[in-house]
Amino acid sequence: MSGPEPRVPPDAQQPPGPTADRREEFARESRDAPRDPEAEEAFLQGRIDMIRGDPGLTEAEKEKAVAALLRSLRSARREHRNGRGQVP
Repeated sequence: MSGPEPRVPPDAQQPPGPTADRREEFARESRDAPRDPEAEEAFLQGRIDMIRGDPGLTEAEKEKAVAALLRSLRSARREHRNGRGQVP
């Protein structure tokens, strides 16, 4: 037995129009934006902590995901030491 169907606002039933593909524009803006090394490291460390505590992942899945994030963290640290991606 199922409950009542959830109410959906009328304007949520149909998209307002065609969706534009703005991936290239976003990639360009992201590449040109100044980077904050401390924020990047904090973000990656937060993701690692989140994965380690996720009860829905197996230990093998956690190890694989954490290893990938640690590689990203090391790469970001290398870039920052080499002077790339610094906040002006």
